[in-house]
Amino acid sequence: MLRTLLTSALRGVCRVPPVAPLVQQTQRACFGQLMTIQKQPSLLSAHTLAPASLQLLQLPALGTPGTPPVRSVTKFSLIKGKRKTVKAVLKRFKRLDWGAWIRTHSGRQKKLFKKSNALRRRLRQHVFTNASQSWLLDKMVTDYWRRPKHYIDDPYAPYHKRDEYYATKSKPFKV
Repeated sequence: MLRTLLTSALRGVCRVPPVAPLVQQTQRACFGQLMTIQKQPSLLSAHTLAPASLQLLQLPALGTPGTPPVRSVTKFSLIKGKRKTVKAVLKRFKRLDWGAWIRTHSGRQKKLFKKSNALRRRLRQHVFTNASQSWLLDKMVTDYWRRPKHYIDDPYAPYHKRDEYYATKSKPFKV
């Protein structure tokens, strides 16, 4: 019974692509490691292998160094069935009226006593995202956030126009 319990728990822990010999080898390796732990009574006692408490066989929690953070888009919400905006994008980036996204430098507030005055000045400035990042950010927000927004005393007002480039100029150029 213990072997059946361990094997079923190990199938959930040792997830590998469904290639039969590889899965069997991996399960044997994990089972062998567990058996070596089981032989040491101080690390694993009999009551810890009860079905109600499988502390040893739990998957690692999110936020561990091996798992990347997930900020995926909800394409269909459960209530209205609409696409949802990723709030982390709105918090970290600003979209200009002509389609570009800007952001601040990373680490601009950290260890300023070590940085030179020129570096501090450069860190206060904003940087543009490249074309592929802008395309990705446009997909992560809804149409509402892609439309131009008009705020009173907007500090970004001079940057919302880009008339020197043909595709983003606001008025047609008269020859």
